[in-house]
Amino acid sequence: MNIIKAFILSFIPVCLYAQQVELKVADNFVKLAAEQTQSELKPGWIIFDIKMKDKVTHYLDGGHSSQLTDDNMPEFHIIPAENEVLADYAVIRLLNKKYYRKLPKSNLLENDYKRVEPASFFIKSDGDNGFVCHPLEALTKGEYILLNLKQKPIGDLEDLKVYTFQVP
Repeated sequence: MNIIKAFILSFIPVCLYAQQVELKVADNFVKLAAEQTQSELKPGWIIFDIKMKDKVTHYLDGGHSSQLTDDNMPEFHIIPAENEVLADYAVIRLLNKKYYRKLPKSNLLENDYKRVEPASFFIKSDGDNGFVCHPLEALTKGEYILLNLKQKPIGDLEDLKVYTFQVP
């Protein structure tokens, strides 16, 4: 019986500090569903027996995000996981195509992003482990993702766990 009790109690911290991201829509916070990017490996060229670097492109299915914000200054409620820091989160604008969305550059850190930190976001604590924040400058119209820059990639092609939203 003690073994079962210890096993159940070992999962309580995981449940209490699970990562959660919500977006404010019509004065209510709506939970954003995490999506996984789909990655494609584009092989590099070989010139005079020198192989150029392969390129990985991260795609998201669908032409638009299912979650639309109210205005161009979206408000987020972020509850980081136990080993995460709020400053590791960032907002990146996506390139839109007819049937898919993609990151502008193949390397995640080469993209133009805004970190969720006091220099670019208004941040206040919600009293628990979460934070309510919104950007200080208005975002331009388009598709965006909110993601943790320090997350471990998923699979061989380094897929990412992201939260998508659209600014009207």
